[in-house]
Amino acid sequence: MYNPRPADLNHICQLAEHYRGIVVDNSATPSFATGQIGQMDYIFNHGNLGIAEAQNRGLNQVLEDNRITHVVFLDQDSRVTTDYPNLITTQYEAIRVRQPQLAMLGPTVVREDCSEEYRSAIHRDIMSEDGFIIRRDVISSGSCVATEVLRKVGLNDSQLFIDFVDFEWCWRAEAKGYICGITSKVQIRHKVGVDELRIGKHTVIISSPIRYYYTYRNYQWLLRRAYVPRQWKIAQGIKQLLRLIYFPFLVKGGCERWKFMVKGLLAGLKKQD
Repeated sequence: MYNPRPADLNHICQLAEHYRGIVVDNSATPSFATGQIGQMDYIFNHGNLGIAEAQNRGLNQVLEDNRITHVVFLDQDSRVTTDYPNLITTQYEAIRVRQPQLAMLGPTVVREDCSEEYRSAIHRDIMSEDGFIIRRDVISSGSCVATEVLRKVGLNDSQLFIDFVDFEWCWRAEAKGYICGITSKVQIRHKVGVDELRIGKHTVIISSPIRYYYTYRNYQWLLRRAYVPRQWKIAQGIKQLLRLIYFPFLVKGGCERWKFMVKGLLAGLKKQD
């Protein structure tokens, strides 16, 4: 969580009545006055440590308990039905019968406001009979992973802070012989970004200004890693170059975002610690 709204807190409390779990809070002030919400533990980080480190702190606690077999990740603004964790873990194990090297399974992500599925303009999905679609990378919200896989692949790269954290984990898993993907049989409602820009038939997701700092910095860092897919490096590089050109002219608040892009680019050119 990061500065959650009352509706976010209510949703978390509803899920906490049914499932064991951990709520990790990156807000500046505590969102809950107790260390326990329903069946879930509450970790307050006293500030924004980034999603990677926040998830790692929760995962370290999870991995101390050998009875826990699966983890389902949820962002504060993701909306799911009460039976969602059971649905996604059931699909995970069903797919693992045929795909034993499954690492992370994500749901089909639909827009929060209109239930339209988020789709890539480039990639074409190939779906198996059981609804499984192999994906090079999966967003973490709503995804499921077995704890035995987490122990082998490792935790998040906390230095990335926020952008491409889930993608990097998927690529690292793939380098170790695993596959990731999504299922058409489970959906999650989620809002990506804060706004959208329509250019012809294409939709450009607009994020908050500070996100572009991490997007551009992390891209420079990931360029140097051999396990990061070459196709992604090329496609992302083209996207970032184009944003630098058209954002100041076509996007509301584009000049402010452009400044964060340049700051991130310069920071990324420096060697990662």
